[in-house]
Amino acid sequence: MKIMEAVDGIKDKLMEIRADFHNHPELSFKEERTSQIVAEALREMGLDEVDTGIAKTGVVGLLRGGAPGKTFALRADMDALPIQEENDVPYKSQNDGVMHACGHDVHTTAVLGAAMILASMRDKLKGNVKFIFQPAEEVAGGAKIMVEEGVLEKPPKVDAIIGAHVWPELDAGTIGVKAGPSMAAMDKFEIVVTGPGGHGAKPHLTSDPVVAAAQIINALQTIVSRSIDPIRSAVLSVCMIQGGHAFNIIPREVRMVGTVRTLNEDVKTMLIAKVKSILKGISEAMGVEYEFNYLDGSPALVNDPGMIELVEKAGAAIVGSENIHQLEPSMGGEDFTYFVKAVPGAMFNVGSRDEKAGLTSQLHRPTFDVNAKTLTTGVAMLCQTALMYLDA
Repeated sequence: MKIMEAVDGIKDKLMEIRADFHNHPELSFKEERTSQIVAEALREMGLDEVDTGIAKTGVVGLLRGGAPGKTFALRADMDALPIQEENDVPYKSQNDGVMHACGHDVHTTAVLGAAMILASMRDKLKGNVKFIFQPAEEVAGGAKIMVEEGVLEKPPKVDAIIGAHVWPELDAGTIGVKAGPSMAAMDKFEIVVTGPGGHGAKPHLTSDPVVAAAQIINALQTIVSRSIDPIRSAVLSVCMIQGGHAFNIIPREVRMVGTVRTLNEDVKTMLIAKVKSILKGISEAMGVEYEFNYLDGSPALVNDPGMIELVEKAGAAIVGSENIHQLEPSMGGEDFTYFVKAVPGAMFNVGSRDEKAGLTSQLHRPTFDVNAKTLTTGVAMLCQTALMYLDA
């Protein structure tokens, strides 16, 4: 079977499914409608097993091939973002303040499409395919829970896994790959600076947490620019600041929340130590107290080189070697890392940019969208990679 021909044969159905998911986005761990549709579709395909309720709303389908062999897994994430969509399209989100602005509707549809095609040729399959539909990637929680609940270990045990992510930096019809560290660890921090509070007209009688917070924010920006080797990547961003409630009152408390992104554990350790040193020095100098809380998110995504090589071979067959791009690491995060820490795996990127169609928006923006070419390329790549792995 020629994979692209098979995908083209179900293209209209795929676009219909994707439009429905885009119409009805659901936030993390609330993907009830999405998971129900996924489970029903897998059952209609005649899959051997369909498990639901994993990590609350996750779904796993198992396709057993006609001959014994290894077990390969395809993963999709299902959750949307708390963003108000601005696209004027027939499939615009109907859920106020919620939107598929990161392409998870495409990912879910692509794995469903791969299941349709692979199920139609199950007698020729050597081995098994697990289709993993994960909740809550956007809060970096779903993958870890699914792994802990045994989706990879439940017989037949998964031998390898891949995932795909739409990528607006690449043109539709192309793919991107990166062996080794490809996406950053995504951690969260909270800093609370406190003082006695006081009258805005008498700052000399109190310690001002607002001014201290300003000093802290400025000082934190010197960590990456002056303490991290420029060849080694890191990001520290203060993304939220809260404090005060009146124009003439120096508040008792200012709260700052942000994110740290790193590709290497030693860089992360050094960065945290520098934050603590800055907080201690500024708080002592300005007479305020502080509390520092650091929450580890998902670790850096490290793609298995052998799996990336397999994806490249599949890409040569689907889009041509000239349309495979070697990417630099991204400081964005992806909890797919929990799967690849358990079994050999890799995530590749599927181009979604189409300037002629006006599809140039970045991820997590209210205008993000893709066209049919992105979806069909993703489906074909998932199928081709699975077949090559099982036939090896």
